[in-house]
Amino acid sequence: MRLALFDLDDTLLDGDCSELWNTWMIERGWIDTPQDFLMRTQEMQAAYHAGHLLLSNYLALTLSPLIGRREEDVQREVETFVTARIEPRLFPQGRVRVAEHHTRGDRVMIVSASSRHLVAPVAAALGIPEVIAVDPVVDAGRYTGGTVGELSYRGGKVTRLHAWLAKQSQPAKHISFYSDSHNDLPLLIRADQAVAVNPDPVLAEVAQTEEWPRLDWRASAQTPA
Repeated sequence: MRLALFDLDDTLLDGDCSELWNTWMIERGWIDTPQDFLMRTQEMQAAYHAGHLLLSNYLALTLSPLIGRREEDVQREVETFVTARIEPRLFPQGRVRVAEHHTRGDRVMIVSASSRHLVAPVAAALGIPEVIAVDPVVDAGRYTGGTVGELSYRGGKVTRLHAWLAKQSQPAKHISFYSDSHNDLPLLIRADQAVAVNPDPVLAEVAQTEEWPRLDWRASAQTPA
């Protein structure tokens, strides 16, 4: 089995799906104190890019507007959101790369630190059947605002991948992983082939030192892998 793993935010997507969803929730009136909510999420996003975000705090805040909402209602809203705000921002080069891996017979998966209720519909839009993402708790058909299991963030992505691999009937003979973020270095190092996509400054430096392929999908020209 050959695996092609993709991060989502700023890798396949020009932007961050959680940030875009936060704005969508504000527009829909799902946030009681939108200015405070937006300020706090922006502060946490800055902490993420600096490499010291406590993801559990971010999730507690950004999942709180879903508390008590029915799963099917949220799903319906997310589907509208993905069509309107996400699909136009998916990198065409990412679609091509995903299709190439499918053509080779690779199993393709998104491994993201965003919540599954956002990641899974985006993956479906890309024709990707499998995801590893943060799992929100749904009890009696309604969101609780909590999460369950290991968070797929930093080293947690490796832990979650190993747990998934342990359940497969075939071992992974080759793993490639595409990411933009230095937060994903644990999984990039674990992969047989690491690819830096639109890399942040820290990852760009590591990729140059390690001679990893680099793809700049935001640029007018890209370096082939």
